[in-house]
Amino acid sequence: MKVLFTNVARPKSLVLALLLLVQVSSNAKNSTSGKLMATPTKAAIYSVENNAQHTNRPQGAQNLFVNMSKNTVSGYATVDQAKFVVNSIYASNGIGSNKLLNGADNLAILFGTKVLSICGYKTITTADTITLSVTLLTANTAYRLQLITSQFALPGFQPQILDRFTKTLTTLTSDTTTIAFTPTADVNTYGKRFAIAFKSTTLPINLFKLTAERQKEGVNISWNTLGESKMDAYSVESSIDGREYKTLSTVKAKNTLVANYSFTDAKPSKQAIYYRIKGVDVDGRISYSNVAIVAAIKASVSIYPNPLVGKNLYISGSELPAGKNNVDLYNSLGKKVYTTTIDGSLDIHNVKVGTLAAGTYSLIISSEGKVVYTTNLQVK
Repeated sequence: MKVLFTNVARPKSLVLALLLLVQVSSNAKNSTSGKLMATPTKAAIYSVENNAQHTNRPQGAQNLFVNMSKNTVSGYATVDQAKFVVNSIYASNGIGSNKLLNGADNLAILFGTKVLSICGYKTITTADTITLSVTLLTANTAYRLQLITSQFALPGFQPQILDRFTKTLTTLTSDTTTIAFTPTADVNTYGKRFAIAFKSTTLPINLFKLTAERQKEGVNISWNTLGESKMDAYSVESSIDGREYKTLSTVKAKNTLVANYSFTDAKPSKQAIYYRIKGVDVDGRISYSNVAIVAAIKASVSIYPNPLVGKNLYISGSELPAGKNNVDLYNSLGKKVYTTTIDGSLDIHNVKVGTLAAGTYSLIISSEGKVVYTTNLQVK
């Protein structure tokens, strides 16, 4: 027998949100255990503007994702998700997207009387507690909360998960932390049981400065500290979008009054690269350095013959981004008349453009949606 607890829920994506706007009447008839579910009010409609603001993740946004999964006959399956965002561009705390009513297994973030699927804060302090709402669960069934902090690196703060039922506080020191729980008929075993809290991560160092510079052998990364004490290690992390970071290397801390460190990224991307240093002390507290941005390498490309006579155009460029590059030709009216792809890892490419009318064309080479080279091509 299932014991169900009520709540509102959210769509899993912006596309689903738009579909729900059309299908709201049919959702009103969605039932669980024979119960007719109420129709969502206008206030509960997913905010497209706020969702886009969070989904696009403006520069500086810090995202903490919470996934809830349920034990089924085929193993654990994700049943709902929520997201907490900190970004100084927000006008205030509590900016977010309302949850829509769902059939079962709901996860939300509470802010005052608001029940949100995405909750944005302008700033946080160690006094802030972000309460999660987990409702409409199946009693005596195993669930898991998965807290993902790979996109959350707010200097001076370390997120924690508070379990009010077991009276425990767990610091989220890894990119993913999993909390298992089994609800019963007792509301204290679910409901407002969990909350996200923050502790100060002021590390035992007074100066933490990072620089990064392209050199012939790669990107030279260096950082220095002053008054270093009881530090454990530093990790060099890089990203090509400023959001998802990967660890390149980890070095042990020197724990001296003045300490200098360096690392060379021997195989850096030709695109713009973001670097940061993750510092961890002996108590597991984490803090991050400033972010150093290394500019993209401008592609050195030549095309010949130009003017073009015949059907074969050659493109030479050893500094094109690795992987697929798009080559597009536009006539003087702006119409695309030819397109192909070339492999950036090769030095010379034979592009068979076919028969083109005489005139001036724009040749554009792009990679991952970004223009890396453009020039005019004359055709005789």
